[in-house]
Amino acid sequence: MEKIDVGGSGYPRILTKSKYALPLCLKGQAFGDNEFCLAMVGTRSPSGLASSTVKSLIRTLKNYNVRIVSGLAQGIDSLCHAAAIENNLPTTAVIAQGLDMPLQGSQQILAEKILECGGNIITPFPPGSQAYQGYFVKRNTIISGMSSATIIVESRVKGGAMHTANFCLKENKPLFALPGSPMNPTSEGCNWLIYQKQAQIIWSINSFPEILGLNSLFPLSEPQVPKPDLPDKFPSWAVKGTILEISDICEQSGKPVSEILAMLTEMEIDGKCKVNGQSVIFF
Repeated sequence: MEKIDVGGSGYPRILTKSKYALPLCLKGQAFGDNEFCLAMVGTRSPSGLASSTVKSLIRTLKNYNVRIVSGLAQGIDSLCHAAAIENNLPTTAVIAQGLDMPLQGSQQILAEKILECGGNIITPFPPGSQAYQGYFVKRNTIISGMSSATIIVESRVKGGAMHTANFCLKENKPLFALPGSPMNPTSEGCNWLIYQKQAQIIWSINSFPEILGLNSLFPLSEPQVPKPDLPDKFPSWAVKGTILEISDICEQSGKPVSEILAMLTEMEIDGKCKVNGQSVIFF
């Protein structure tokens, strides 16, 4: 365990410029130079579609100098850390307790995996600090403060991830949100941020690096991220990586729901989409 002061050796570069900068305790590998730190946070009770969506998004980043930052909580946070490890991306877990204090079962296992794979765990709280609900707000300021951009994957309107979104907006940093079904309560926060034009929409999986602006910051030497392909026998606006609602497809295509469902069934058999309730993700 190492203590690093604001602006000191090994301190997250972007966090030094944040009004939320605090001394940190660190366990694991030091931060790399010129990393694009990307915060990805969300609900502890994600939808069934969240896991595959997080994996698909992070998979597009594996050729970039990106570090995934999250809060090690159950749900979306843990999914993001695990997907980063799976794609050989460094990941940072920001926790709301001292580094010497025990973590809960699954969190402890994931924390050990993060360290084994070259990531790190940091906290603004000194050794001996037990986890306390009131500490999570300060933890969230660090998550946002050390990141170049923040993504809200899924969150209720009053979810903890919305605090992180608010801190991101206060520092005029890019905020992104993944849209979801209006019938899914864990998508309400994301949909509200998009509706209020406070968050940019993540409209495509394959175009995720481009949406984040990574192609200009860290251009690929080998082929560029492909442009989305158009699914066969489907409207031109339904591209690979897009998540759409069946009702929206009917409205914009002008086709009855029976015809749309028949088309989706054929596409799902061909492996071109996955229907999850009222939502459809195209591959």
